[in-house]
Amino acid sequence: MGEQLQAVDEFAGRRVVRELGAASRLLRGLMTPPLQAAGVTQAEYHLLVYLEERGTSTGKELSCRLSLDKTTVSRQLAALEESGSIARTTDPSNRRSHLITLTDAGRERLADARRRTLAALEDRFSSWPAQGLEELADRLAAFNDQLRGEQSEPAEGDPDAPALRPTQPA
Repeated sequence: MGEQLQAVDEFAGRRVVRELGAASRLLRGLMTPPLQAAGVTQAEYHLLVYLEERGTSTGKELSCRLSLDKTTVSRQLAALEESGSIARTTDPSNRRSHLITLTDAGRERLADARRRTLAALEDRFSSWPAQGLEELADRLAAFNDQLRGEQSEPAEGDPDAPALRPTQPA
């Protein structure tokens, strides 16, 4: 019995990796044009979403939470700061670190990007029942939490919240 379970797990594991890889590439391709039209890169979009959720964060936390390289985060934060989308202040508890917050301009930029990306998703998923997308989002959130080694929490209803729920700072 143990051998049969192992074979099923191996097959399912390979399939999960293959399908998520394909989904990631397809989603990136679908989201790139609307994000470009909003003047936002994929990495910037995810940073803005997380900052909207958290209120304040550090570069290290953003890098860890979003599974992005520190240099990528640093480069994206510099571009977001230059565009006026974020503000950085020195962390009073650690003068070597900066606290990063979303500005009003950043909120407007994120709202525009979100409108455009949701329109692209609505176009592709209009035949799906709303409950089906909610279930998919919940399962993906639980999957991502499992990969991070975290406990799953109920989704908060925001389209971006399932994959980016706040946790303890990194």
